[in-house]
Amino acid sequence: MKTFNVSAKKVVVVAISAALLTGFAGCEDPRWVANKVSASIKEKRLVDHLEAMEAAAVPTADGGSTTRAAGTEGYANSAEYIKATLEKHGYDVEFQSFDFRSWAELDGTSLTVNGQALVHVRDATDDIPPDYAAMSYSGSSDGALSADIAFVTPDFDFESPDYDDTDGCEASDFDGVDVTGKVAAIQRGGCTFDAKVVNAENAGAAGVIVFNQGNNDGRKAVVNGTLGSDSEATIPAFGARYDLGKEWYDLSQSNAVAAALTITVEDDVVVTENLIAETKKGNPDQIVMLGAHLDSVPEGPGINDNGTGSAGILEYAIRLKKKMRKLPVTQKNKVRFAWWAAEEAGLIGSEYYTNEILGGYYSEAQTQIMEELGITDPADLTAEHREQIEARYLDINPIKMYLNFDMIGSPNYIFGVMDGDLSDTKDSPDNAYPGDFEPPEGTSHIEGLFNEFFTDVGESTVPQALSKRSDYSGFADWGIAFGGLFTGAEKIKSAEEVEEFGGEVDVAYDKCYHQACDDLNNVSNSAMTTNSKALSYVATFYAMSEDLYADGREDEPEQRTLLRSFSTQESSHQHRIGERIKSASREVADHGHFHGDFDQDRE
Repeated sequence: MKTFNVSAKKVVVVAISAALLTGFAGCEDPRWVANKVSASIKEKRLVDHLEAMEAAAVPTADGGSTTRAAGTEGYANSAEYIKATLEKHGYDVEFQSFDFRSWAELDGTSLTVNGQALVHVRDATDDIPPDYAAMSYSGSSDGALSADIAFVTPDFDFESPDYDDTDGCEASDFDGVDVTGKVAAIQRGGCTFDAKVVNAENAGAAGVIVFNQGNNDGRKAVVNGTLGSDSEATIPAFGARYDLGKEWYDLSQSNAVAAALTITVEDDVVVTENLIAETKKGNPDQIVMLGAHLDSVPEGPGINDNGTGSAGILEYAIRLKKKMRKLPVTQKNKVRFAWWAAEEAGLIGSEYYTNEILGGYYSEAQTQIMEELGITDPADLTAEHREQIEARYLDINPIKMYLNFDMIGSPNYIFGVMDGDLSDTKDSPDNAYPGDFEPPEGTSHIEGLFNEFFTDVGESTVPQALSKRSDYSGFADWGIAFGGLFTGAEKIKSAEEVEEFGGEVDVAYDKCYHQACDDLNNVSNSAMTTNSKALSYVATFYAMSEDLYADGREDEPEQRTLLRSFSTQESSHQHRIGERIKSASREVADHGHFHGDFDQDRE
């Protein structure tokens, strides 16, 4: 009997050992680790972070809502919460400070057209939709402004092959149009809001109303955008619904249309800051970077936009740290986290970071190549030399990819994945990149890995055009592979998307986008949780991959991608950084940094 017990124990021990070895056999498999970390993400912890951010918000200047906008105490409170939480879990947090033009709309804004008082976006309710909003970085009216409305070059013939969507984008659009002392009404589309307003002001306009484009259901609601913190416009600038603009235009064909408006703003330069943290473990020469903007718009607390993205990467940072302590694995690459300031003002925080940090690596590469070639004057660099500099820059720059998470819990959500190979959105009007743009090497692989996760959990995805409306823009311009998730903003959800994801048809993905009602009641917790698991899976996969894009995913299942079939083919040619970085390099040589154009509608 005793012998049997000993033998039985030996058998059990051997069996347990074999099981443990089998269980740990996948330890160095990036997918095995990625699944472990992803599974540790819990909805309650994410909601706890959102509650803390809503509590961090402070009253707006007009007292009508609360805000966490950059330059406010609400943002400072949010940053302190992120910092304290990270430090509690063993991270060192760095602040990257920069000057920022803080703008706030004060109480008393009004707009009346032909005697009809219109509804400001912050006064809207479910029963009373908004008619207009002030553009961020609008000028003040200096009291009440009353003037006729003058239309510039609107085009409502959307089906015509000659349709022109560039109303007000060129100074010549104002030739023959008398806007002097008047309120210029300009149709959205074709260029930045700032370009339209500056052109109108230069032509003599006293104010501007940009009404929505109207060419699809997603471009009919109130234009709630920004001129950007670098705007030189000084006149009042509002955004309005498409239907109002069309109504005013039709009326103007036979009668004068008059507007009366008032707006007072605070416009000051303050100091704000990005928050940066990274893991202590992992190869410092191969960094996987994640980011989300922490600021809200001035009008509201910004809990979906972008408390959800901020909460997602914060909780991932916590879970990654805990799992790396417990799992029998070696983290291959460092993971860096960023919470950006002043995104809502035109990607200011992330652009500052990329210009300073990535621009610094480019300058270092240029110096090295010039010394090796014996060249002292950057003007003597040839195209071949520039290629050498670009290759050296990509080699010495430790940031090998950037993953962006902006609005990952929209209440009427889709699961949107950035179209990293432009296979589905190249011709989309939302694609901000020129026809010859080739995404940095690895961008397509990132898209495929996100789609792999959603396929594995039985969800479809919608490919998202590269609109440059979020913080990946600066990284892409500096030749860094990028990807990210998005659950939708002001555009309307289609019947096909409702069939796939549920929700309400012909309703915006986020009907509180850039409004005071973007609070805790404006979030799909389930969508936020799924997306947080997705970002954890993808980031951990790359954190555990010595050769980032070596995995060809030959055995991955067919992607459940809505509206198209996904191809995982990766281009084998050597990526070359586009024309912007080539021209930027000349500015780097002279000034050490550059400031690029945000060449789509700023919203």
